[in-house]
Parts: sequence; C-alpha cells; structure tokens
Amino acid sequence: MKLVILMLAYNEEERIEKTILRIPRKIPNIDQVEILVVNDGSTDNTVDMAMNAGADKIISHKTNLGVGAGFMTGIRNSISLGADIVVTVDADGEANIDQIPDLINPIINNQFDVVVGTRFWKGNPSTYKKLNYFGNQIFTKLVSFVAGHKFTDTQTGFRAYSKDAIENITVVNNFTYTQEVLLDLHFKKFRIGETPISFKHREDSRLVHSITRYTLRSLSIISSTLVYHRPIMAFGLFGALLSSIGIISKLISSIPNFIEINSTLSSGLILLGAVSFMIGLFAHIVFKRQAFSEKDLLERIKRLEKFKE
Repeated sequence: MKLVILMLAYNEEERIEKTILRIPRKIPNIDQVEILVVNDGSTDNTVDMAMNAGADKIISHKTNLGVGAGFMTGIRNSISLGADIVVTVDADGEANIDQIPDLINPIINNQFDVVVGTRFWKGNPSTYKKLNYFGNQIFTKLVSFVAGHKFTDTQTGFRAYSKDAIENITVVNNFTYTQEVLLDLHFKKFRIGETPISFKHREDSRLVHSITRYTLRSLSIISSTLVYHRPIMAFGLFGALLSSIGIISKLISSIPNFIEINSTLSSGLILLGAVSFMIGLFAHIVFKRQAFSEKDLLERIKRLEKFKE
C-alpha cells in the first residue's frame, strides 16, 4: 500500500525542511511513503529547502494560484503516483506529524473514506485565540448544517483520503479547499470521520489576511457548492422566501385601512419564487447528468488501466 504525503507550500523556506524531515518513512501497514510538495509560486527558497530535506517530487506553479488550486494539483499528481492513501499536511509544521497513523488507520480498516484531524474535539484549546475559534466554529456549524453531518473542525488541512475519494474529488475554487472538499465528498456519499489531533497554533496565517475577505470568499464557496450538489434545496429555499414575502404582502394589503402594498409587486415576488424553484429543478437534472457522465468516464479509465496491466 502506497501513502503519498501531499504538502502545500507558499514561501515556507523557514519551516518546510523541518516538517519534511519529521515525516516517517516507515509506517505500519504501509509499504511505501512518498512526499509530494506543491510549491504554489513561492518567491523564496522553499523549493531548495524541500529538495534538501528529501521530497520525492516537487510540482511548482509559476505564480501563486491559491490553496484550492494547489490542492487539486497535488491530488492529480497523487493519482498519477499511484497513491492508495493521501495525507495532506501544511508545510508550516502546525500539525503533529506523529499522528499520521491515527488518520490513515480508519481508512486501512475500511471504516472511513476520509478522516479529518480535528483540533477542537473537546472544545477550544488554551493555545488557540478565542476570536479565531469563534470564527472557525461559525463556519464549521454552517458546513455541518448544509451537509446535514456534524463536523467539529472544517478548516483544518491535516486529513487523509482513500484512493476512491481522491479519484472523485472535485474542487473548483482556487482560494481554499477545506470546506468545499468536505461538502463535495459528503454529497457524493463518501464516509467522513474525524480524529482528535494536537497542533501548534500559527499566528501569521497564509490564508486569512483579511477576516472580511476570507468570510465572503468562504460563504461564496459554501453557497456555490450547495447550488451544484443540491440545486433544488438552494433555489427552492430562495424561491420559498420570495413567494412567502409576496403572499404576506398580499395578506397585509387585504386588511382594510392598513399598509397598502402594490399588487403587481407582490404577485411578481410569488412568480419569481416559482421560477426559482423551476430553475433549481432544471439545474438538478443537468448536474445529475453531468455527475453520471463523470462517473462513467472514471470507470472507463479504470477499466482501460486494468487492461493495460
């Protein structure tokens, strides 16, 4: 069984060497361990430090494309390397590398397809800022609500993925992947579990330079993922809101000597609500057909690879 350690790096010359050297090359139930580094347009000596530390393969983007783009580059290359399991690790060394077996064992034992290392299994650690924890939990609860599955940490990058999971991942946003990939694989019926991890909190986040920007981008990612996987729910809720406003407006207008609301406006809102639901139904059919085509193509590729062997 082959394990690929996928490490995303951007200007990590000060930390990446130590992080790579900490990765064990011998792990129980694993025949081969390879370290794949995706250098996302670093302008420092990240690549040289990774090579010196013994990275097996380094893929570099010419410019900084984003964590999500780096993740998908790593996933595609992990598949080409023949990975049976992929563990994603940040190059900054925040995660406890010694806990890699805790992530992969549930996959080896066929308990889960994805295992997330959660930093908040028992609430907020004393080393983590309260504001950061609050923000993390807001998004974690939002993702949990959208998925209908309880998560305790949806922002962590320390995770393990099975071969079947990596072959079915679809992340389209370049900004980040942490929330989108969980929703994507959950909606595709993959089994996702969690295991508690220890970590060192990093003060200078590479991703969250602006809380407002991060919040808006993350909300956009969650919304677009919901629209893609559950269009009837997304457009249906929006349509129900519009229609409800229209119906309430008509009821209010019918009360004598009360607020008068334009009848055309309220009727328009009801109509727009119905149209929104129909758009969701149409999108559901289109996306289902696309998902079927993607799955069929993947099966054809697998059969072709087996034939070549």
